[in-house]
Amino acid sequence: MTTTAPARRPIVGWLIALAGLFGALTIVLAFVAPSLGGAWLTVCGDGAMMVAFLVLFLGRSSGILLRIFFAVAAVGWAIRAVNAVIPLGIVATAGLVLVIAGSLITGVLAFGRHLFSRTANIFFLLAMLAVAVVLLNILVGPFIPGSIAIIVSVAYALILLVAGILIALRK
Repeated sequence: MTTTAPARRPIVGWLIALAGLFGALTIVLAFVAPSLGGAWLTVCGDGAMMVAFLVLFLGRSSGILLRIFFAVAAVGWAIRAVNAVIPLGIVATAGLVLVIAGSLITGVLAFGRHLFSRTANIFFLLAMLAVAVVLLNILVGPFIPGSIAIIVSVAYALILLVAGILIALRK
């Protein structure tokens, strides 16, 4: 069963891959050239995720529940992108909760409903699990030690990049 229009799958995949690339650049530039990194990479990465979830929401998804959580994730990513430029306070916390819930549930539902290819579904689920872990670490305070948090963040960016490429290359 086709769940999104074939023309839109590559767009979603490349947007997710772009978000993973921006995440990896953020981490690399934080160590190599801290003055080159900053909020603009976060805005671009979070904005790419927001547009990807928005396109998935507007596409022919397999059910109303999946579309609702695509919208929840898109709103959460939009709040995160705005928060990178303008501090939003408690709204930013609500945005983190929306991103964690929306992304995690869409990862599980996409895997269960075979939204993409089998490999892309697995990597998308792993990427959404990594999103949840990384953002939960931000939301509740650092529960992952420093070095391990960096490794988890790098894994999150790379898994997101691979998931996006696999989604885009689905036949």
